[in-house]
Amino acid sequence: MPLPGTRVIHPKFSEHHRPVATGSQNATCHITRAGGGGTTGPDGTWTPDTPLTVYTGPARVSPRPTDQRRVVSGDRRVVLREYVVAIRWDAEQIQVDDVVVMDTADDPRLPGIGLRVVDVQMGDQEWERILVCEENISEAGSDG
Repeated sequence: MPLPGTRVIHPKFSEHHRPVATGSQNATCHITRAGGGGTTGPDGTWTPDTPLTVYTGPARVSPRPTDQRRVVSGDRRVVLREYVVAIRWDAEQIQVDDVVVMDTADDPRLPGIGLRVVDVQMGDQEWERILVCEENISEAGSDG
């Protein structure tokens, strides 16, 4: 129990530690958001607008400690892998369905991977933005 008129945690505790969290983000990514429009070509082909980039910078990616979900859709087996992606605290507002593309990482399999944001987590002592993301892997010819 703190003394009357005092706090256990200093009011600038998170602000003070955010640079440490950012310093531990060894990967880089960019995050895009689908635009609202597009164009229809003379042949009737619709082309969506170029996605808007809402973040470019450091990141940390970890597999989410849950089982992968596997489903069969038609003749395809779909594996949904979940990851936790941490980005700078002061990043623009990230939204569900934004797309995180890993640009660099120590794991050579990560660059180029696209992840869909499924949740933006919150807390009262935050050092970084925490995103729950999903990777959709489809394999043809699944036996189920």
